[in-house]
Amino acid sequence: MKPSIYNFVWSTDDPEKVMIFNSLTTALAEVSKSRIDLLNVSQFDYALLPEDKKQFADELRKGGFVVDDTADELRTVKFAYNSDKYDSEIVRLVIAPTLACNFACAYCYEQLDKSQGKNEGQNVFMPDEVKEDLLNYIGKIVKTGKDVFVTWYGGEPLLAKETIFDLSQKIIAITEENKVGYSAGMITNGYLISEDPETVQNLKKNRIKFIHITLDGPRKVHNSRRMLKGSNGPTFDRILEGIKLLKANDIETYIRVNTDRSNIENISSLLDVLKDNNLSDIFIYLGHVIPYTAGCKSYESSCILTEEFSIINQNFYKNLNQMGFDAGRESFYPRFARACDANRTNAFVLDPDGDMYKCWTEIGNKSASIGKIGDLARQKKDKENREIQWLTWEPFEYPDCVECKMLPICMGGCANQAMFINKGRPECKEWKYGLEHYVRTRFSNLKAMRAAINKSC
Repeated sequence: MKPSIYNFVWSTDDPEKVMIFNSLTTALAEVSKSRIDLLNVSQFDYALLPEDKKQFADELRKGGFVVDDTADELRTVKFAYNSDKYDSEIVRLVIAPTLACNFACAYCYEQLDKSQGKNEGQNVFMPDEVKEDLLNYIGKIVKTGKDVFVTWYGGEPLLAKETIFDLSQKIIAITEENKVGYSAGMITNGYLISEDPETVQNLKKNRIKFIHITLDGPRKVHNSRRMLKGSNGPTFDRILEGIKLLKANDIETYIRVNTDRSNIENISSLLDVLKDNNLSDIFIYLGHVIPYTAGCKSYESSCILTEEFSIINQNFYKNLNQMGFDAGRESFYPRFARACDANRTNAFVLDPDGDMYKCWTEIGNKSASIGKIGDLARQKKDKENREIQWLTWEPFEYPDCVECKMLPICMGGCANQAMFINKGRPECKEWKYGLEHYVRTRFSNLKAMRAAINKSC
């Protein structure tokens, strides 16, 4: 047998013990220093071990800390990654019924960028012929038994809410007729949720199970970053009202805080506001503002490095825990990294003109389209190189990734960054800087829980 190549060993408060973490299995254990010699050799003969060490080796094997001599863990990682990547049981569609938006956010990657042909579409709102093409496309794929998962996107999708609700009813009818599953979510700025009391009920009726909304800080900070287009009017209070409505109607809600140098000092103040409004049970997380496209290149100087973001995020989770937010009760912990939808088969992004893309950062950029939904088979032949580029991207092409012990929980980060922003160089994820902190936090929580259980017994 031999130690896993994905083991991490860290000290504990007890000088006689260490904790071990495996990034492939994400197992975590505490062991005596006197017993970790099996992890410090290139290999060992299990048959020659004394009985107590055999039992210890058996426990290590359960967590993936030791493996058979013949095990090729990199192949295991590749198999797991590709098995998930090419799982075609679900069709994932990101649908933007409009690219129009009522906000003027400085960091938005959908800003006009003439050099890339952004937003040169013909339709502000999705016309009937594109809707029919979409329904015909879904009608064909459900015949193969695939479930359908839709994320409504924009622009601001609720500017086209009637289109969303109408299409939702028709998609639901198609999936029910063909006995396949259907579920949906929405990415929205949240401003229009409270405008019409029927909106939230229609969200529920149309199986929109979750909503992602952005608040970039307390009222003053948010309003300086996410203002109404044209008037630069405030948006915070209306969004907060909408979040309360979603909570009251049991719609799963996520608050994203887009984080850069201009608001990092005000994040804790936002938590105070949410707590004062009885929203500490809403899941809240930080978003790392990155200049995805040339359209937001002018904002690049405000962006923070991943290492800086990791420190901010670590403190953020501490605050969540200390303030009693539900999102802070379970410590942030790594898991095996799945492939991005942009790198999957049967996953597409659709704009109001019927153009399809692989990544939502490319939406509206006609040069990045892989074809029209109305004639995707023919269009794909003309633009298949673009789609193949996405589908065949994988972290195993990069020696630095292959040799990295964090590979299973990182998988090369964002493919868009690697292929187009960094020109062939992957961008390490936050785990590179925060892994030990997050694992230690989970370790401490588990020890505290075990101590409490022992005390109660």
